Amino acid sequence: MKEAAKVLLPQEKEPRLIFFAGKGGVGKTSLSSVTAVYLAREDYKTLLLTTDPASHLEDVFEQEVKGEVTKVDGVDNLDIVKIDPKEVAEEYKENVLADAQEKNYSEEMLMGLKEELDSPCTEEMASFNKFIDYTEADEYEVIVFDTAPTGHTLRLLELPMNWEQQLEFKTSINTNTQADLESQKRFKRVIDKLQDKEQTTFAFVVYPETTPILEAHRAVEELETVDVETQLVIANQILPKEYCTTPYFKKRSKMQDEQLEVMEEKFSAPIIKMPLLAEEIQGLETLLEAGKELYTAKKTKLLNIEEE
Repeated sequence: MKEAAKVLLPQEKEPRLIFFAGKGGVGKTSLSSVTAVYLAREDYKTLLLTTDPASHLEDVFEQEVKGEVTKVDGVDNLDIVKIDPKEVAEEYKENVLADAQEKNYSEEMLMGLKEELDSPCTEEMASFNKFIDYTEADEYEVIVFDTAPTGHTLRLLELPMNWEQQLEFKTSINTNTQADLESQKRFKRVIDKLQDKEQTTFAFVVYPETTPILEAHRAVEELETVDVETQLVIANQILPKEYCTTPYFKKRSKMQDEQLEVMEEKFSAPIIKMPLLAEEIQGLETLLEAGKELYTAKKTKLLNIEEE
């Protein structure tokens, strides 16, 4: 038995970034919430952050989730925040235009810059800048990300890798300002962090069904093209065998078993199973129950996935 691979725990001084990704509706919000609560109760200072406009974190925690960091009621060591793409885009535009005015851009240059800022990629760039702000904060040991559906998440994570192709206002001066150089260094730092398995964990949440499996597999392969490795796959809503006594549920359980075998073939990362609970994951009591189901089984002792 090799040494346990610590895929979710922070290493020394560096915070652990944990991304929950996957097809829309597979349970990313629920499982990222379960993980954040579990880690906070294990005495890790944790931030749960959502970049998904459709996230239902407010329903899960039964409290308002704002654009500013707030404490989670009833859970020590856990804060929560959401990145609203439209809100941060407006803030981003104001900062970029203010910087341009300080640099004495001409009226024509400012008009061109405003046109660039009206492009759809501005929201993604603004969200990523805000995301970097949190990753560079040193007050948390773990930051758990509840991400938007797969395609949006991949674009967000690939932004720094394609920095030279992103929003740049070309001037006649062919030199980089100090601010430009600092931005490049900042992006380089986050690229290094995303590609470092000791600092970042990508976990895909998957229903044991054909379409979610195929979409997650494609996303895993795309992340590999930018040297980002998937370290964990969670098979969600597995039917407990003891309740599969009718012909219908026996058939559904058999289908899940077959799809789990497909997952074993397609994913090299460890796969852990989250059983279907009798109740929706909502409120602290069910979050704690789900955490026990997901992270206290023998093969996930203290979140260390054992390797054969």
